[in-house]
Amino acid sequence: MKKHIQLVILLTAFAVWQGCGSKSEKAADESKSVAEAQAIETKKAEELAAKRALIIKASAVRAEERARAAAERAKLTPTYKDALGNLIYVKAEVDPSYNGGEKAMNDYLRDNLKYPAEARDRGNQGTVFVDFIVDSKGSVREVVASDVIGDDVDISLKEEAVRVVASMPGWNAGLQQKEAVDVSFSIPITFELLN
Repeated sequence: MKKHIQLVILLTAFAVWQGCGSKSEKAADESKSVAEAQAIETKKAEELAAKRALIIKASAVRAEERARAAAERAKLTPTYKDALGNLIYVKAEVDPSYNGGEKAMNDYLRDNLKYPAEARDRGNQGTVFVDFIVDSKGSVREVVASDVIGDDVDISLKEEAVRVVASMPGWNAGLQQKEAVDVSFSIPITFELLN
């Protein structure tokens, strides 16, 4: 009988020991899984940050190139006539400005831009440069997404950028010799997927 009791105690102890071993193995596996998931999330965040940095850098370079080209154009001919015969300034003494300033314009764009579903589904992102005229009354007209050689921006992104800029509320007109004039203007709009 003593042998049977000892055998039962030994088997119980062995079962408890096995159970403890499997729990610690499960805990180790769970912590390993959590660590792997965190490593994957960290890698994704780093990749996203790298993509974001490339987009910002490319946008800044193109914006600088466009500004230089506009300055050169303004030196050659400070004005031109549009299709209706209106005199348009390439660069006025005082540039047009969005009512409320740049922050208000960025807020307007953020609140009104809708990322096109087809571009989102394809993972397309990039910067669209939108050219337009701010007339002497502060209205936006002749809005186009400029096509720069080497830019490969999804057409739906361009269409959305044009839609939002065309619907912008009033601007402060540009001034030439203290008189409101029509001025050509350009802004970059960056579409970026966050996930």
